[in-house]
Amino acid sequence: MQRTLPLTLAALGASLVLSAANAQAPGEPDQPPGDPAAAFIQQLDTDGDGRVSLDEALAPQQARFAEVDTDGDGYITAEEAHAAFAAQVPPEMLEAMKERGMPDPGETFIANLDQNGDGRVDLDEFKRPTIEAFQRMDADGDGFATYEEATAFFQQMRQQMEEQMRRMQEQQQDPAQ
Repeated sequence: MQRTLPLTLAALGASLVLSAANAQAPGEPDQPPGDPAAAFIQQLDTDGDGRVSLDEALAPQQARFAEVDTDGDGYITAEEAHAAFAAQVPPEMLEAMKERGMPDPGETFIANLDQNGDGRVDLDEFKRPTIEAFQRMDADGDGFATYEEATAFFQQMRQQMEEQMRRMQEQQQDPAQ
């Protein structure tokens, strides 16, 4: 049974490329500072052809999987995912999430990515959101994401996230929805 949330998976799949936007040096020629598409290309285009292949997009994911899979058994557990999340956010944020009754980030990670229901995430399951996001980004289906395709993808993602935030704010204001 597939238990995924499309927007969550898109966000997970694009988390790498969105963080790349923060790493972009300001004033890249012909691209505004903070341009996520330019950062995506700059960060992941390892062969220098000006576009990103699926293999280039997946390479950091494979490295990240190895970092999070701390016991090296080929699976990420809820505990390992929680520890990775906790290492990236202030402890107060984790405590605030807990106080608000929000689910544990490790458990949410497993619930969203565990496709076979074994309670853990293997490398293929971990890579799936990136593959799906890349396929949406590669609009012409040629196996490469160009600057133009990445720009369109990030604009669409931003709009989806803004819409999701708007809905969440409306639900907070009117809990009966």
